[in-house]
Amino acid sequence: MPNLPVSAKGSPLPAFTRRGLLTATASMAASTLMPPAGQATQPDAELTALGRRFEQAIAAHEAAQRHFNDCERRYLDECPDIPHALTHEGALGHLIRDWDYWRARELRALLRDADRQHDWEAAQAMLPVALSHERRERRVRRKLHLREAARQHEAAIEAGQKACAAILNAPSRSLASIAMKARAVKRWAAPEWWSAEPSHAELSERLPAQVLDWVIAMDDH
Repeated sequence: MPNLPVSAKGSPLPAFTRRGLLTATASMAASTLMPPAGQATQPDAELTALGRRFEQAIAAHEAAQRHFNDCERRYLDECPDIPHALTHEGALGHLIRDWDYWRARELRALLRDADRQHDWEAAQAMLPVALSHERRERRVRRKLHLREAARQHEAAIEAGQKACAAILNAPSRSLASIAMKARAVKRWAAPEWWSAEPSHAELSERLPAQVLDWVIAMDDH
């Protein structure tokens, strides 16, 4: 399943579980190996309609993802540089990691910490710098409608998730129906099973990927 953008806010969307997908793949393989007599060669009307909905969700997700990625690229291009005073090069740089920087909320929290009174003077000097930087960041985000783009992308992922789940949960009455489910797994639910990177697909997932490819090939022929 496609991942949420890093900067998108909100709770993670529900995901297909690995165990559930592996179980479903085994069930699909068994259905294909022992097709019922007189099995139809086309998916039934319900799955055909779900397939159209899935294709629409895929197209909407791809468009939303392109838009979000474009907004993020423009944001990174136009966003002001982080002031050195807020980075590891600043007065309180020893308290953060090299790649991180101080934000206004963190400085305010430090100013409330009685155990860090020896850092208060530096934090008070850095706070207006952080506030000014964050105001500039917000102006760029508003100009590019970045938050709206992230929400649209998140909604498109949720719609794709629901469309794929509807296909996988629908009854299968034909080889074509099972093949449609196999394509949904490959395109959305678990595309990482087909990854060339060893770290992306475990050995236990290579076999179900091969089974699904076999089901798809049977339907294509």
